[in-house]
Amino acid sequence: MRGERSVAEYVNCRATVRRLLARLLGVDPVGVPMGRRPCPGCGSPEHGPPAVLLPGGPLLSISHSEGLGMLAVSPGPVGVDVEALRDVRVTELAGAALTAAEQQVVLGTPEPRRARAFLRCWTRKEAVLKAVGIGITTSLTTLETSAAEPGPVVVTTDIASSGPVQWRVSDVSVPQGWVAFLALLATADEAVTVQAA
Repeated sequence: MRGERSVAEYVNCRATVRRLLARLLGVDPVGVPMGRRPCPGCGSPEHGPPAVLLPGGPLLSISHSEGLGMLAVSPGPVGVDVEALRDVRVTELAGAALTAAEQQVVLGTPEPRRARAFLRCWTRKEAVLKAVGIGITTSLTTLETSAAEPGPVVVTTDIASSGPVQWRVSDVSVPQGWVAFLALLATADEAVTVQAA
């Protein structure tokens, strides 16, 4: 983390997550058993997705960016990501982060809106990778997010050994100045709670 502000934001976000989960689970915030699920890629409990360590406990995803934190809680795999709108070196990052189709859309977007178009693709990808449980440990150019589509969109992953999986990625309503997306299995119909704080 860069600087005291980033550390303070991280601590505040995690404390808020603990309070929200305590309310949801009907326990004291100190009693919320937080930890990590094993990493789906390597099995390590050190860097897997965050989890409530209760048998049959809900799955969750956490994100924060420049003053806005988000928590998604679901009975099934879920990923949420939020990014503050800001200047981004889109031309430099496009080749490493976007598919050819996404590059065409994003780089063809007029300059005042280009960073937002890039961050929409980035945030969709990160929400999906959080739902898979691995975060950004794979090439982002393998995920096609249908940059020209308003959403929800379907993103297919072929990361796990189980073969291709489809994810429904939907916009999350956030204050002006951020973009946020929620990823669920395309077949999921379970209820999801998303809380911005």
